[in-house]
Amino acid sequence: MTSTVLDGLLCLLLVSAAVVTVTTATPQDPAGEGRAPDVAATLSTTTAAVNYTLTPRFETTSVDVPRTGGSFDRTAHGTLAELLARATVARITADGERLSHARDGFGRAVVRAVRGAIRANHTQITAVWRPYPASSIAGRLVIGSRPPPDRPVHAATVDVPSGFPAREQSIRRAARDRGVDGVADAVADGLVAGLFPPTRTRIAASSASPSAALVRHRYRRVANRFGAAPPTRLGDGGVDAANDRLEAAVSERVQRDLRETNTSATAAANAVRLGRVRIVVRTWP
Repeated sequence: MTSTVLDGLLCLLLVSAAVVTVTTATPQDPAGEGRAPDVAATLSTTTAAVNYTLTPRFETTSVDVPRTGGSFDRTAHGTLAELLARATVARITADGERLSHARDGFGRAVVRAVRGAIRANHTQITAVWRPYPASSIAGRLVIGSRPPPDRPVHAATVDVPSGFPAREQSIRRAARDRGVDGVADAVADGLVAGLFPPTRTRIAASSASPSAALVRHRYRRVANRFGAAPPTRLGDGGVDAANDRLEAAVSERVQRDLRETNTSATAAANAVRLGRVRIVVRTWP
């Protein structure tokens, strides 16, 4: 089964095709391996299709989700950088605890695709989604070992859309109007809109398929993780009410994180990167 609305929802939001930005830092060119900008260019231009199966194991909620079935088979397409971004946001943690393991197979498939296209020796690729400064909500995926401390490192950076709405203008406006609390509310709005788009969530959760059960299961798991009341239903107007409760709980988490940094609301708003995944390539001789 190829990607559908259900798969797009389970993948958070699919990363759209976009031009990526590559920046480089070059203390010394590595010998005998691909240069970091070349590796970054390969990630940005090489396309791949990866097959995987959704696996809701290790997760318990009151929703009964079948553990097997062809309806959980998926195929994802994109550049290697886009696939890395999707795999990174699929690994979101809150206070170090994963929100879901259902897409672990996708992450493994993406790692295999990247290793098949790029020489792994003397190379490390780190993809990070961190929506705001010192965020306790983040996603991270690393391929390759750390550079030796005694080697000069060549680095390049690729910025890729995360699939979450950026909300840059509304976040800055909220900072001016309501300070840190306003930034937290605007960030929470973007986070929940990315995790559970109302229309897609309502359509996906209202069917009788195993994938729909997984959507309902994932919503309950995320609500539990943030201390929000779990939704009683996701059909009709249930998604809007559930999202409002989840936004309030997420906003409290974001407020806590931002206040611990002791930065101004304006600085915090300017540093929000809700809509971007940063991929850093390091190579060394």
